[in-house]
Amino acid sequence: NRTIVAASSAAITSVTAGFPFDSLKTRMQTHHYNSVLSCLKITFAEEGARGFFRGMIPPLVTVSIIKSVSFSIYENTKARLKEQGIKGDTLQSTFGLSMLSGGASGAFIALLSCPLELVKIQRQLEYVAMKEQAALGVVTGGPVRSSSLYAAQQIVSRKGILGLWTGVRLHSGRDTLGTSIYFGSYESAKFIISGGNSAASNPLTHFMAGGCCGVLSWLVVFPVDLVKSVIQKDVLKSKVQGFRECASDIVRREGIRGLYKGLSITLIRAFPIHSLNFLVYEQVLRKIPPL
Repeated sequence: NRTIVAASSAAITSVTAGFPFDSLKTRMQTHHYNSVLSCLKITFAEEGARGFFRGMIPPLVTVSIIKSVSFSIYENTKARLKEQGIKGDTLQSTFGLSMLSGGASGAFIALLSCPLELVKIQRQLEYVAMKEQAALGVVTGGPVRSSSLYAAQQIVSRKGILGLWTGVRLHSGRDTLGTSIYFGSYESAKFIISGGNSAASNPLTHFMAGGCCGVLSWLVVFPVDLVKSVIQKDVLKSKVQGFRECASDIVRREGIRGLYKGLSITLIRAFPIHSLNFLVYEQVLRKIPPL
């Protein structure tokens, strides 16, 4: 259970510290703002500080569980691969071992996290969506209800239970590729910074390696994540676009740059959040002696 405790501690720390940035990222990806600062000012003016934390409680609980499972699958897969002869004692083998293990973890976790991320996006954007409806003269009627459970119920009532997995193929692709790069670059950076002796790595090594892997993985998967967010934003519509249709529509309207809306806030968020994630994970792991 060392991995579970360490991963849960890291998850709580990173979600709490990074959620406002994640909320801004989602808004930047799915709606038009002139800049990150403009998005921040408008959100604060219209929703107050609460707007940056809208929908945070469920991820705070569920991400701890998912991250525990993710790290457990990663560590177990890595152990199995080592038994098969991939030792991880060189930079190349370390990168290959951790990439394969990370990919296996990401592919499995995507099935669990897709509904949670879909609901999170609906909650993050509910005020923006309500404002757009008001501008179009759409009157929903009745009191405004706001909770993650209500958002999930709305999706299920309109799309059925499988509606909670809208965009799951994109989600799986993003997480399989992103998690393989995430763990592969982390272990490789740790190997390089510690001079090939990862067991003797220190907190600064974990902090720097975690930040680097967070930035690199987001640089690679960001366009996929953006298209996924746009598709999941429209889950309650009668027709949801496919990946090619959505991506082509974004490029036609905004050019290639449209696939990178919100990248700046994502990278600003990525380094400190993933630095904290691995710093906490490694330190808690070392505080609990193995049996």
